[in-house]
Amino acid sequence: MFTPLDTQRCFRGLLTAMSSPGTVHNVPPGLPLVLATLVDHEVRLAEVGDPDWNSAEFVLVRGGDSGGALARARRGTLLDPALGATAIYELDAVGEGPLALSLAGPGVGPRPRTLRLAGVRDNEVALWRRTRADFPLGVDLILVDRAGRCAALPRSTAVG
Repeated sequence: MFTPLDTQRCFRGLLTAMSSPGTVHNVPPGLPLVLATLVDHEVRLAEVGDPDWNSAEFVLVRGGDSGGALARARRGTLLDPALGATAIYELDAVGEGPLALSLAGPGVGPRPRTLRLAGVRDNEVALWRRTRADFPLGVDLILVDRAGRCAALPRSTAVG
């Protein structure tokens, strides 16, 4: 069970991660706290294979592969881009690992920022790129590992 202070700290960490894409923040114990912070009775959460995937505000991918399902997540509309889904990925490691993403865009700064990850399949990174190709439409990403480290890639962030 998490206290209101736990979820408040997690929310602050997620907010900072979204405003500064690719920076790593601590939200231990990770996915359980992120879900407790973001999901309540007013939003829909769907996991890969759930029939509500296409309409859920939050979609959950355990491991680094949605099996292509991310391509079917909500991307918002031109009248309301905020209707796009937020995908939450539980990965092996955030902030370290063999995959090095080069990030650019708002909140990154004048030079690209590198985010290292472990446990993400190459085909999934290609999907991440496709979900942001029609900005302002797209899917925001929250990446979290079992150690409680998280990073965020809002749809405005270019992933190279």
